[in-house]
Amino acid sequence: MKKGLSRLLWALALALLAAVLVLVNRPAPAAPAPAPQESLPEDDPAIPQGTQVGERLPDFTVQCVDGSVFTLSEQRGKVVVLNLWATWCTPCVRELPNFDRLLQERGGDLAVLAIHASPVTADVPAYLADYDYTMPFAVDEDGSLCALLEASTVLPQTIILDARGLVRYNSEGSLSYEELAALADAALRPSP
Repeated sequence: MKKGLSRLLWALALALLAAVLVLVNRPAPAAPAPAPQESLPEDDPAIPQGTQVGERLPDFTVQCVDGSVFTLSEQRGKVVVLNLWATWCTPCVRELPNFDRLLQERGGDLAVLAIHASPVTADVPAYLADYDYTMPFAVDEDGSLCALLEASTVLPQTIILDARGLVRYNSEGSLSYEELAALADAALRPSP
């Protein structure tokens, strides 16, 4: 009987050792999955300010040529399209109708601002008088807005923000209407 008791004690000891090993070596509970980016609060400090894709564009207010005022933070909830252009820039002038058309077709979900970004400022209001644009235009006379936007010296430049004010696109060069519409539509969809 001693032999049977000895085997039973050994079996219990091995079972206890196995249980301890399982408890000690089991993986730590998984950390809760981070909240999807869309659920981040508007003022989440984890989102850096800047002009690169994924960053929150700093707020600004600018006087428009027609006397209205454009404040970026007042556009939250809409996709915002900023177009930096100049009267002397042929590709810029050629693509302006694309931005105006985009605003006319998607105005409820979208805000557009065309910013004359050239230090060589022609009489922009006189220039615009020859056109029937519905989008607002602003002139960055002292270069402060372009500095805030970290604008390139290459024009045109387009910056597209999603409804939370996060940069979804920032690049130099002309855009066809189809390219512009596709970028705006992508900004309307939640971030991955």
